[in-house]
Amino acid sequence: MALITRTPAAHPSELRLYRSWLMAVVLVVPLVASLAGFAALQRGAPSWPVPLLEAPHRGTVVAADGTILAEGPAEARRYPHGTLAAGLLGFTGAVQPDGRYGLEGLEYTLDARLQAGDSVRLTIDPTLQAAAESRLAESVLSTEAESGSAVIMEVGTGRVLAAASYPTYDPNAWSSSSREGMVNRPFLHQYEPGSVMKPFVVAGLLESGRLGPDEMIDSPMHLRVGLKTFRDVVHHDPVLSVADILRFSSNTGTIEMAKRFTSAELHAWTAAFGFGQEMPLRSAFTRPGLLNAWDRWVPQDHASVSIGQSVSTTALQLAAAYAVFANDGWYVPPRLVEDEIVPPAHQVLSPEVAMTIRHMLAYTVESSGLRASRIPGVSTAGKTGTADIYDNVLGAYTPGDYIVSFAGMFPVEQPNVVMVVYVQKPRTSTSSTLVAAPLFRAIGSEVVAHWGIAPGERVVADR
Repeated sequence: MALITRTPAAHPSELRLYRSWLMAVVLVVPLVASLAGFAALQRGAPSWPVPLLEAPHRGTVVAADGTILAEGPAEARRYPHGTLAAGLLGFTGAVQPDGRYGLEGLEYTLDARLQAGDSVRLTIDPTLQAAAESRLAESVLSTEAESGSAVIMEVGTGRVLAAASYPTYDPNAWSSSSREGMVNRPFLHQYEPGSVMKPFVVAGLLESGRLGPDEMIDSPMHLRVGLKTFRDVVHHDPVLSVADILRFSSNTGTIEMAKRFTSAELHAWTAAFGFGQEMPLRSAFTRPGLLNAWDRWVPQDHASVSIGQSVSTTALQLAAAYAVFANDGWYVPPRLVEDEIVPPAHQVLSPEVAMTIRHMLAYTVESSGLRASRIPGVSTAGKTGTADIYDNVLGAYTPGDYIVSFAGMFPVEQPNVVMVVYVQKPRTSTSSTLVAAPLFRAIGSEVVAHWGIAPGERVVADR
């Protein structure tokens, strides 16, 4: 008969100790093996497969020509060209509660696509972007200004070729940069445009049959409307042609013409060019500017809006509006990402009226103090603007502070690009002719040089 022995039952505390020991083996042994394998790999010796922990792959951001603007994993993102297009690109960091790694700019708005590993090709031309940034910085620093912005947009496609801001920053070192330098000014900074708005009043009146291009208009040196007196800066005859109202930038002549519109009509025409409307571009944050409802206007508001006061815009929005003149009357939505889907172009003006405005703006450049700011080798059409700056904290316009700007296009007959530049609070001069127009010329000359001897074939919008 076999002897059967029974093992005494384990005490519960012994079972717990056994389970703890077993768990330690399960957890520690693979870790030790991995470390050993890593050490072996460092020595060059063969080892078993080692699991490597990698940061999530993130798509690259490239310029139109393939130049890499942002690359690498989110938590070790690299911006090879430093400050180039920094205001557009933004930057990344540790994952946020909403699951994003992007903290600013396109890195934020396109985060889902970049997290999926997709590369994004922008419409930005890196050569023109660099030129715009360099010339803008020179202008702001030489005039002791506070800030500035520049936008170059391709006529027909709406492709944004450059969007420069100053001050700027290096996204590789964003944590030590100021918030002021991170602002994408061309898309986000809203300001009163001033006299660059006047051509839109003329265009609306011509298109609606309220004005003839050869009419003579009363243009006194000062004009009282409601509780405000409007004055002209440059001395001129008391009666001016429509073209000369733009040439002399006559406030009173423009206000007299704008009286032919009701406030509802003036509001509708201003909105038709995109002012006060949400931008159709969705790849980046933009702001719509401000155009108050016409039924809230007092008499001087009607006059103010016609000369670019009591209304605000952004450089991008203004460039898209000027492109209506350049593109034979069609509004082409701006685009920043090559495969971005934007609404189709729509017609605002007849080709005849658009061309008439272009010729008036060319006359403005050729027959005024702007002659010295013409772009060599190419015909230019454009308009200056000088606007007061409203301080929201003070609730008033600040004396002596201005934004000086220039909006234009070239070549005149068949424009390839539209460009808008502005400088905020220049101190050496507050003349848009002496500050903004030379900046337009400097950047425009770089554009023409980049093209070669002459501009490329004109691109026409799908209609």
